[in-house]
Amino acid sequence: MLVPQIAPPFPLRWGFSTKHDDPKDLPPVRLSQVHGCGIVEAAEAVVEGDGLWTVRAGVPIGVRVADCVPILLAGMTPEGPWISALHAGWRGAVAGILRLGVARFVELGGDSSELVWALGPAIQRCHFEVGPEVIEAAAQDPAWHEFLVSEGPRGRPHLDLHGFLGAQAMDLGLDPAKDGSLPLCTVCQEHLLWSYRRGDHSERQWGWIELP
Repeated sequence: MLVPQIAPPFPLRWGFSTKHDDPKDLPPVRLSQVHGCGIVEAAEAVVEGDGLWTVRAGVPIGVRVADCVPILLAGMTPEGPWISALHAGWRGAVAGILRLGVARFVELGGDSSELVWALGPAIQRCHFEVGPEVIEAAAQDPAWHEFLVSEGPRGRPHLDLHGFLGAQAMDLGLDPAKDGSLPLCTVCQEHLLWSYRRGDHSERQWGWIELP
């Protein structure tokens, strides 16, 4: 298990699984992920969406990924601790899943600058070749910067998805000092992580979080 390198503001269990973690130690599946930006409060039933949140202790929540970015958030509201897990591929990032997750926290009385946050292992710029339409869509976001795209070895654009979400986080007022992200590349780390682009079409790792 890979644990974010940042101290949470309250007792918390969280991390990013690897190929070597026992599936019995991972959360139950609560989401049917669709590469969108639907965020729901965690329940027992499996629902369609790409993000979960809860204020209940003893309810582990998570998202499954094999190149997309798992995002973990934790912060204090007037009613107590709040946690969230989000699944962000390029479609979810462009659609604003991080913005919607932070907005939910703020709606509950939280201060975005007090969130502890972590982006987990995902496909990094070195391997994330995309079409020009992806860059065009991402460039509509107010946090976009030209340094988030570069030309790859085949002459096609490569997107820094981690960097794009990090730029959104700064735009949302998240504190860089509370960032515990682990920018490992799922394609490069074949011994450690699953990667859809590398051919792992059924296996997934988790980004998960729980209030003990």
